[in-house]
Amino acid sequence: MKILLAIDGSGCSQDVINSALALRCKAGSEIMVFSAVDYVEPLPSMEGLKEKEIKAIEGLVEETVVQLRKTHPHAVVTGAVADGYAADEILKKAKEWQADLIMVGSHGRSGIEYLLLGSVSRRVFLEAPCAVRIVRRRSDEHIKNDVCHVILALDDSEHSEKLIEHVLEFPWSANVSFKCIHVVPKDGQKMLSDADGMFGQMLVQHYTDIVAGKLGWLEAASAKLNNAFGKKVASADVLRGDTRKVVMDLAKNWPADLIMVGSHGRRGIEKAVLGSVSEAVATHACCSVEMTRLKNSINQKVHIIV
Repeated sequence: MKILLAIDGSGCSQDVINSALALRCKAGSEIMVFSAVDYVEPLPSMEGLKEKEIKAIEGLVEETVVQLRKTHPHAVVTGAVADGYAADEILKKAKEWQADLIMVGSHGRSGIEYLLLGSVSRRVFLEAPCAVRIVRRRSDEHIKNDVCHVILALDDSEHSEKLIEHVLEFPWSANVSFKCIHVVPKDGQKMLSDADGMFGQMLVQHYTDIVAGKLGWLEAASAKLNNAFGKKVASADVLRGDTRKVVMDLAKNWPADLIMVGSHGRRGIEKAVLGSVSEAVATHACCSVEMTRLKNSINQKVHIIV
């Protein structure tokens, strides 16, 4: 797996670095520590500040590369710094390098702002050619015990199949647990249960059969994970309610370190407007959120630090 770590020296970026340090990378894994410098000198008297900023970022990238090489001796770890707007350069590098995953900080702060995505992370989440993980800080208890709780929000589609494949390839920490869930509307169940007579009973039974079918493929997905990890790390459950609220409530109450969802490849106005389940969850969840995608390729020149 090829993982692109997008950092910028902020506290959010330190969360990204810490998350990468906690991985268990196998031989053949590749990690690139990446940053971009977008600095315009406003006055002649401030000439030279951009060069200082570039050196500072290069130092941070080199330091992070050294840390990751020590922690992941079997992985290939490199670094790169680009000159340009961060979101543009991250997207270009992901295409050029053919990354499987971009890890980037949320740049949330406190209160309501803590729940929101920064402009860079939001654009990368929407436009990246590969999976994107918006990294938020894990609980101190989970960090101390090296525990990772992951919610997999699935449906019966090729997008969820891709998500499971991605999960199986990822270098998880030792104590990872998965909840495979699918959410069905609660209103539909109530409407059917209110129906009268034999026809109402038939509708209720039909609804029950549909839910049972969804649980069947959810259990099949969790079985793949349990077989791959050689122990019971995954469970399956069909939940009822509004998908966004159910997922975020579960993440808070479990509590989860990461929510994973599959991209349905929406484009145009659907991608530009907040409202999709994946973006709503990424924006408001209290934990890290990852969306899987297929990847593309494109060429872009950067300054490489080895």
